[in-house]
Amino acid sequence: MADYQVLSQDEQDDIIISFMLAQERDKYCHELSLQRYATMLKTLGAGEWHDRISKLQAETVSRLAEVNSIIDATRAQMPPLDRIAVAKARLVAKTV
Repeated sequence: MADYQVLSQDEQDDIIISFMLAQERDKYCHELSLQRYATMLKTLGAGEWHDRISKLQAETVSRLAEVNSIIDATRAQMPPLDRIAVAKARLVAKTV
């Protein structure tokens, strides 16, 4: 990574950890939605609502693939595990 005059290593770590956390939350939400859509589609009869849920399911599959791709690319940018733990602790402390 580039050298920064003002942005510290801790701040950089906090940014990337915060970003990855957001992506993992996004992934989790999409997976929950897919489970919900699958359950709904089992009981819905044909019609406009069934078609809408089917469309949402397809869009969510596409979005999940995108999020997984972003997560995979971000892994190479992650700091070492010890710095990840420290940055996560800082982020949690900021929210308390």
